[in-house]
Amino acid sequence: MYAYAPIRKVPLDYNGIKSSAFSVQLEDNKDGISEYKEVGVVRNKYLLIPNKDVRDLVDELTINTGWNWEVAKEYFDGKKYVYTLMTRDLTKELDVGDTVGLGLNAWNSYDGSIAFHLRFMAFRLACLNGMMSNDTFFSYKFKHDNKSEGYEEEIKQAGEMFNRADDRLDVFARNCNKLLTTVDVSDLANIRKNYLSELPVTTFGKITDEFLLKEKYKETAWDLTNSATRILWHNEKPTVSDYKQNQYVVDQMFKYAAEA
Repeated sequence: MYAYAPIRKVPLDYNGIKSSAFSVQLEDNKDGISEYKEVGVVRNKYLLIPNKDVRDLVDELTINTGWNWEVAKEYFDGKKYVYTLMTRDLTKELDVGDTVGLGLNAWNSYDGSIAFHLRFMAFRLACLNGMMSNDTFFSYKFKHDNKSEGYEEEIKQAGEMFNRADDRLDVFARNCNKLLTTVDVSDLANIRKNYLSELPVTTFGKITDEFLLKEKYKETAWDLTNSATRILWHNEKPTVSDYKQNQYVVDQMFKYAAEA
């Protein structure tokens, strides 16, 4: 299914009895034949926002910053949508010699599972690993009810978050600079047990393989973090879990560095 295909909200009923729920249906065009398929069920007051409108709104907000932005990633699984941009015009130099730049995620869903919201993130420019952090970067959540239709005031408020982007990226860089401690086998065990315990075994295995076997890594907490973000950000078949685990790893590694 195409992320920007037409979408509609259709009332549900059974034998003439109307339901308070609505079916969300996305147009699916195959071999020139167009039909709608259900991708979610939402309450009647739920403001359904097409992914195209989300993309256009984010593009408008970023253009107004005066920085040059580029599309880093687009994700859509038929229900959940993530639109990611990055700019090289706002960057921070790290003590390790790397540079991180500002990124922006826009989230939306057609099944009501994820509210339409924006959140800053960071990119390691050397390899374009996306690095997400709920603890460092704030988000702006749009309302999902009929009252917010035409949400001009909300758009204005969302635009104001860019005024604090430099400050939040600076905080992120300072947190990264604390990840320069060496990680040996006992440290790795501690991190797995006390900081990254929620990662699936297969995911943690891929991360440790990357960390231990690739010569480009220098065996620091920063290198372990980048091993994780490389695996999770550059997955050929990404899922929403990759985004969430990316945020989890970065925030937990920052916590590890603060407590080490």
